Amino acid sequence: MTRSPVRRGGFTLLEILLALSLLSILFLLLLSAFTGAVKVRETLSSRSRDFRQIRLVLDRAGTDLMCAFATSAREESALSLREDQLSGMPAATLIFTAFQLSDGDSGRPPAEIVKIRYFPRIGADGVTLELHREQADLPFIGNQIPLREYMVAEKLRGFRVEVYDGTTWVTQWPAGGGANTSLPKKAAVTLVDERGNTYRREIPIYLAGQENFVTWSGRRPAGKQ
Repeated sequence: MTRSPVRRGGFTLLEILLALSLLSILFLLLLSAFTGAVKVRETLSSRSRDFRQIRLVLDRAGTDLMCAFATSAREESALSLREDQLSGMPAATLIFTAFQLSDGDSGRPPAEIVKIRYFPRIGADGVTLELHREQADLPFIGNQIPLREYMVAEKLRGFRVEVYDGTTWVTQWPAGGGANTSLPKKAAVTLVDERGNTYRREIPIYLAGQENFVTWSGRRPAGKQ
């Protein structure tokens, strides 16, 4: 009587190779999904940071401009706007005088009136812009208070400012034929982020038209309403 061959438990080489191939494919799929999720997370985080930066700059510039004033008694209080370009990117310089609440934690004398300058510089990468804010406290009196300058935004592709004179938007101020200390009715600040997205905010200038009634101290003369 002939015995049938006994098959021992185990896997053939072909089965092992096939299993390893399937595991490799599954591993690659999982790795690809994980890498994609990390990239999406990094992209969303970067965009969130960029949007937060843009929002903070527009809020700060808006607050500053809403408090802007000029007085015919002080020509140095005038608002000035110059349009320029840096490396082919829109780059405006905006200078104005404004009322500001004193900062009790700054270690500086309280200053109700400040001179503010927004201006761009080429960024550290050499291809984008940085936006800086400079502030001079008590600008109408001789003082030894150093200027405060700091960067408010980076990696921008443009910084543009327009002002509205009551009939049209212009990119230079004072406008031709206008008084040096006259204020525009509104201002519009436009920022272009690294990806080319454009953000614009229009800001009313509440003291426009009051230049003859505001003294250098910021108080109206008695009897003027």
